[in-house]
Amino acid sequence: MPYLKAKHLTAYGKRLNQESVQDNRTLIYNGRDIRFQSEVDLEYYIESQFNTIFSDLILVKRQYTIKTQRCDLLCCSKSNKQPVIIELKNEEDRGIVAQLIRYRKALLVKKPFVEQIDYSLPIKLIAIAPTFHEDNHTDKEASKFENDFEFLQFSIKNDNGSGKFKLCGRTHDIPYPIFGLAEVSTSYDTSNNSLPVFTRNFRSHLPLEYRNDFNTLRSLLITQPKVKEMVSRTYRKILYGTGEGENHKKLAEITNTGKGVQLFLWLPTQVETKIKVPIARFGLVLAENHNPFSKDSIVEWIVCTKTNIDIKEKQNPNKNLTFNRQGMVKWSQANMYLAQATMGGGNSFCLLLYLLKGITPPIDNEITRWWETYRTQTPTNLGWYVDLAIKTWNYRIK
Repeated sequence: MPYLKAKHLTAYGKRLNQESVQDNRTLIYNGRDIRFQSEVDLEYYIESQFNTIFSDLILVKRQYTIKTQRCDLLCCSKSNKQPVIIELKNEEDRGIVAQLIRYRKALLVKKPFVEQIDYSLPIKLIAIAPTFHEDNHTDKEASKFENDFEFLQFSIKNDNGSGKFKLCGRTHDIPYPIFGLAEVSTSYDTSNNSLPVFTRNFRSHLPLEYRNDFNTLRSLLITQPKVKEMVSRTYRKILYGTGEGENHKKLAEITNTGKGVQLFLWLPTQVETKIKVPIARFGLVLAENHNPFSKDSIVEWIVCTKTNIDIKEKQNPNKNLTFNRQGMVKWSQANMYLAQATMGGGNSFCLLLYLLKGITPPIDNEITRWWETYRTQTPTNLGWYVDLAIKTWNYRIK
């Protein structure tokens, strides 16, 4: 199914999106750390605080494009006009060194803003991120521009509900609310006006009683690392993942068709092969009249399927005897999901044990006894499954 792209936005839609982003900047607590809601928010914050954070630099241009290469911040030194390129990342990125080298080459070809920048001086390449991968340091050392690189690591701390941005040993205030802290009540806007235009249109097709819970669930999904939100052209499907193709990782999908509103999650599954991270798409069949987005809704059945759920199959007495090619039962009672997903042991069992308990092999007798009891008493509230999907996602993309 085709998904909407930025090019499909009208001028009015682009303006609404921009206003929504500007009016609803937040920090996100995702259960481990605090980060900006998006890379755009990080860029906006650095730009707004640039003179304070980089007192020795002049910001020449933000999001400057040269021959399809777009650098976040093009700067120069106040003292001698040395060119400086700053690339900002809201999360770890293995390709940041190559990215900066491409920007460097493009900048030297065009040499813009010559009245402000002295191109006889070496171009300083600054990468700013919360963490750097080992590959980043290896790429830097292997580059002939190693001496031009500088890696700056930032962190965001919670100070009584306020965000503090720490970089180069200095701390700066962040004037955004922190969304996701249990002990902090924020004014985070989950109304329709806070949503991007495509998402807003998708939400408008939902039953009224589902819309607030949709916003709450969406906030959980969209704040996970590397997650993109993709809306179908019919506004009947919304997908959360790294992309729409088969090779992209997926977290969740919501469909709104003539068969009703259905939530699908990518969860650990039973496999008869040695797939290292066995994951499949599961649809959730809820108790009658339960909200498909509320964490308190009761899940009756979990259905392993690549398509929509045919609710008529629920009446088939043999539905839980049908298996897919990998060995996972298609229809599983919710409280038996863990037992079914780990029927063959192996990687499925190890993955679930790690996600649920943080335990890796070898497994002692105490854990084995716990598992034998727990696996036949899988929780049936929707929030448990959403939490497992998020844990699975973070395990896959780390």
